[in-house]
Amino acid sequence: MATTVEATTKGRTTEAAPTASWLQDPKRQAFAGLAAVAVIALGVWFVVTSGRRKEEFAARVFSQALATADKGNLPQASADLQRVIQTYAGTEAANEAVLALNQIRMASGQSELAAANLGEFVARKPAPRFAAPAYGLLGVAQENGRKFAEAAAAYEQAAASAEVAYVKASYLIDAGRAYRLAGKTQDAIRVYRTVVEKHPGAPSVNEAQVRLGELTAAQ
Repeated sequence: MATTVEATTKGRTTEAAPTASWLQDPKRQAFAGLAAVAVIALGVWFVVTSGRRKEEFAARVFSQALATADKGNLPQASADLQRVIQTYAGTEAANEAVLALNQIRMASGQSELAAANLGEFVARKPAPRFAAPAYGLLGVAQENGRKFAEAAAAYEQAAASAEVAYVKASYLIDAGRAYRLAGKTQDAIRVYRTVVEKHPGAPSVNEAQVRLGELTAAQ
């Protein structure tokens, strides 16, 4: 019995030895490392390639949706845009589709629905190039619903998110108008002064000066 156990033990030792030897060989260790790197690189390539293809498909469907909207078929365009948003979530085209879809909704008299959807969109903190127009559209939707104070706050958020000075100034002009409609004169004066003092080269600075003069003269 002891002989059998000893033979079995020796057999196992003999089988394990080649594996241990293979792993201890520096050349083979290097080969194993390169193989692991290759597998990782292949995975990265697959992810990047899949992402590019997803972006391309999304952009194609988005362009088709815009073409449909240009032809006046807004219900079909809306359906196509929703498909982009749902199927290609996370792509730039999907973010663009959110903006386009809610523009169509407002044009169709669905400002309340647009405001709710845009509020959800900005809550996810999109990149500034999407956040600024989204906040701007949110302001329009809320202004259409006569929620002037909320609209003004949205316009100010749009200005804060915008990356170009004249665009910031334009949103602040919108904020000033909404604040005036909300009866918040001091806030309107504040944003108009911001345009005049911080964006003197913006095309909308003349309007800011006129509105500022009107409001301060009435005090």
